[in-house]
Amino acid sequence: MDLPLAMVSSSRELNAGMLRIVVPHVTPSSNNQQVMALFNQHKSLIGLPVLELNRPIGMINRHIFLSQMSRPFFHELYDQKSCIAFMDKTPLIVEADAGLDYLADRVIETGDKAVTEGFILTDDGHYVGIGLGIDLIKTVSELQAKQHQQIMQSIEYARVIQESMLNRSRQSMESHLDDWCLYWHPRDCVGGDIYAFYPFEHGWLQVVADCTGHGVPGAFMTFIFSSALEKALTLVPPHEPERLLSIINQHIKQTLSQLHPSAGKSQSNDGCDAIALFVDTDKQQLIWANAQMHAFQVASDADAVAVLGGNRQGLGYIDTPSDYQWQRHQCPLRRGDQLLIVSDGVTDQIGGERGIMFGKKRIQALLLQERERPMTQRSDALLAALKSWQGEQMRRDDMTWFGFRW
Repeated sequence: MDLPLAMVSSSRELNAGMLRIVVPHVTPSSNNQQVMALFNQHKSLIGLPVLELNRPIGMINRHIFLSQMSRPFFHELYDQKSCIAFMDKTPLIVEADAGLDYLADRVIETGDKAVTEGFILTDDGHYVGIGLGIDLIKTVSELQAKQHQQIMQSIEYARVIQESMLNRSRQSMESHLDDWCLYWHPRDCVGGDIYAFYPFEHGWLQVVADCTGHGVPGAFMTFIFSSALEKALTLVPPHEPERLLSIINQHIKQTLSQLHPSAGKSQSNDGCDAIALFVDTDKQQLIWANAQMHAFQVASDADAVAVLGGNRQGLGYIDTPSDYQWQRHQCPLRRGDQLLIVSDGVTDQIGGERGIMFGKKRIQALLLQERERPMTQRSDALLAALKSWQGEQMRRDDMTWFGFRW
C-alpha cells in the first residue's frame, strides 16, 4: 500500500526513533519470578524486551505472561525457570532510524500484535527502547492534519490498522464458536465501535463497545478502549465482567485527564457504552455487566425476547464516578438459547415513512420471526431490514452487532 504523501515528504526528518520509550528489560538468565516483579513494579508496562548481548531476541507480553502464571502450579513450576519460556520469539524489531513509512508498513504486516503489544527499536542491531502502536497512529494522524487530502489518506491507512486490530478476535470467533454472527460497519472509513473476543480454558469473553463519536475521533477512542481492556484482563479474571468495566472506566478517565484535570483547559467528556459478557462453558452459565448497551436474549423455550439488564451509566464520561461499580448479572444457558448485542447505531437509525428511529421493538420482532434460522441468516435479515428502513436517509452512526446460539 502506498504511504500518505505527508509521510513520504517527511521521511528524512521523522523516523521510528521519535516514538522511543525507555522500559526495563531482561535477559535469558532472568527467571520468571524476576519478570513478575518487574510487571508488578511497572503497572503500565505492556511488553518486556528480552536481550542477549544487548540485542533483542524476543518480547514477553504482559497479558499472556500473567494469564499463564495465574494457572494452578505454574508459579511452582516456572518461577525459577528462564523467562524465555513465555517469550514471543518473533516480535516486530525496527531500526530507530527507519522512516515512519517503513514502520507503518511493518505494523500492518504483523497485524494487531504490534499495535497492542508494541515493537522493539534498535540502533545497528543493539536495543535502544520500544515503541507503541497507538503512538504511531497518533503521529501519523497528526502529520496528515496539514491538508484535507492527506487527512483522507491517513484515515484510509488507519482503517487498515483498525481492521487489523479487530481481525484477531474475528479469527478467534471462527475457531471457537459454531452458530454465531458478527457485523461491524463504521459510518465513515474508520469508526468508534469495537469488539474483542478472548477464549479461556472454561469459557470465553466477548466485549462490545460503542465509543464516543465516529470517524477519526471514534477510532482514537477504540484504541484507548483496547488498551484499557488489555490492562483490565491482567488485573481481574474474565468471569468478573463487572470489575473489568470498572477498571476500563478508570483507565479511560486517566487517559483523558479526567481524574486530575488541568486548570484552564477544557475537559474531555468522552467515553463509551459497553457490555462484557462471559460464557462459562463448564457451568453453562451466562455472566455479564452492561453499561448502556442493547442486548437481547431469546430462550429456547420462550415466546418473548428478554432484554439483558444493565446500568444506565457509561464508561469514562465526566459524570461517571471513577469508583463506579457496575452490577453483575448471570443466568443459566440452555441448548438453543440465543443472544444478540447491537450498538445504538442500529436502534437509532432514522427511516420509515415517518422518519423515526428503527428502535428495539423491531429487532425483538425480527429475532422471534427468524429464531429457527442460523445466526448468519438472521444477521442478513437484520441488515436487509435496516437498509429497507433507512431508504434514502443518511447513516447516522457506526453499526455493530454480535450474536450467538448456545
